[in-house]
Amino acid sequence: MSTFDENAQPAGVDPASLDSLPFFAQPKTPQPTTREEQLAANLTRSAIRRGSVPADTGPAEPQPAADTTSTGAFGSAATSADEPQTLEERSALPWDDVNKIRDKVARVLSETLAEQMNMPLEMQKQLAQGHIKDNIAAEVSRQARDNVSTAWTTRLQNRIQRAVFDALFNLGRLQPLVDEPGVENIHIGGFDNVWLSYDDGRVVRYEHAIAVSDADLVQSINLLASREGNRSFTTARPRLHLDLPGGARLAAIAHPTADRPTIVIRIHRLVDVTLDDLVMRGTLTPLAAKFLRAAVIAGVSIVTSGFPGAGKTTLLRALADVIPASEKLVTIEMERELYLHKLPDRHPRVVSLEYRPGEGEPGPDGKLPGEITLEDLVADTLRLDTQRFIIGEVRGPEIYAMMQAMQSGVGSLSTLHAASGHEAIDRMASLMLSKGQNVTPVYAYRMIEQNISLVVQIAKIVDAEGKPKRVITEISEIQPGEESNGFRPVAHQLFRWDRATQMLLPNSQPSPKLAEILHHAGFTETDMRGAA
Repeated sequence: MSTFDENAQPAGVDPASLDSLPFFAQPKTPQPTTREEQLAANLTRSAIRRGSVPADTGPAEPQPAADTTSTGAFGSAATSADEPQTLEERSALPWDDVNKIRDKVARVLSETLAEQMNMPLEMQKQLAQGHIKDNIAAEVSRQARDNVSTAWTTRLQNRIQRAVFDALFNLGRLQPLVDEPGVENIHIGGFDNVWLSYDDGRVVRYEHAIAVSDADLVQSINLLASREGNRSFTTARPRLHLDLPGGARLAAIAHPTADRPTIVIRIHRLVDVTLDDLVMRGTLTPLAAKFLRAAVIAGVSIVTSGFPGAGKTTLLRALADVIPASEKLVTIEMERELYLHKLPDRHPRVVSLEYRPGEGEPGPDGKLPGEITLEDLVADTLRLDTQRFIIGEVRGPEIYAMMQAMQSGVGSLSTLHAASGHEAIDRMASLMLSKGQNVTPVYAYRMIEQNISLVVQIAKIVDAEGKPKRVITEISEIQPGEESNGFRPVAHQLFRWDRATQMLLPNSQPSPKLAEILHHAGFTETDMRGAA
């Protein structure tokens, strides 16, 4: 039962609208008494949206004091007074009390921001922390006065403080799941049906609800989509793909497309990664790493292929690490997940672009008003003197943006869903045939042959000890097909996965043309022959 005294609040101010703030139910009217709380009676909650306050305006962002909350890797709050909290501790909370404190603090923040619209985000967080602590202290005092048997311990107070902060600035009740070490995927099949997939292969059911109901869950995700990506998640728009702060990606389907809200959050923990890192993890051999390093330096166009969760994006980041810092590169994605622009020391000349959805009825060109497609972005970046293109995951019409980038840039990279190099060719061809007008198989095959040099296949396997492991299983060169097979290109295996030895072994020499290109980048036929 909730112990929070709803009447223990100051008296008399007009309520603020909280519709635009994340993870909020409609609060009850607060009644401030302090001068700070009376600063602005006219505010709108939209001012507190993350990103609405320019980062370079206002005074320099102050450093938090020792007893304030700072943000962790995924934006979660952690107090210096708080010891490490387990997932169970962060989940088993008096959520009614958390929500009531959240609503009170949100109202005060909104009112303050009406007068100080340029307040930096860090100052907003510090201000919020002060009010959170004040509200918790008031409740603890009431509990002591009333001799409540279930009074909040210091540790519980810290947990509540963290939860309220997450509700205001992060992912609310999802934040503990995102912060949990080792979690790679969060699978949600309704507000009370949540499963966690760990990097050691475990799949564990989460025993707590993440919302009051399915409708409450949809509303929370909708507010998150509005805040983070200017998108919506409703029955009218029941599909959502969204980049989340801190290196996570959300995909969601709601009613009527799904019987219950179905959500998957994928957490990218390896952002700053190199080919050497993948060698140490056993993903590929030193020889294969040397080969791929030379291919990137030489400007060879590469497609990474595999099933969802295989590690394609991580591999793409490692390949991109090889690109010289002096070269200008552009990442073009449906939803940001590469985060190369977050690594300025490695990639100081990155332009990160993202698809923009449209609204309303399609125009004569088939596009929605306001829609900016990946092809549009490629065309725009050609005017920016771009040297390298990296196209995110290709699932549909993005195939034409990928081909355009491969034609225009040197050593472009992309990812694709396929089970092998052979199937990757068929997958690309089928996408071109299904999404393009007047496209013939011969034309599709010719585009693939001319614009893509290598397919690198990555897979998630179970090793001899029964542990999951991500490995490169194939590196294939795309070579011309023959008239007898309709000019379908051939995936010629240069490296192949050997099941007996559980190793990626050299299989054959590259074509003379590719061999010459690689030779100038430091990889010779002797390297391959000696290893074989």
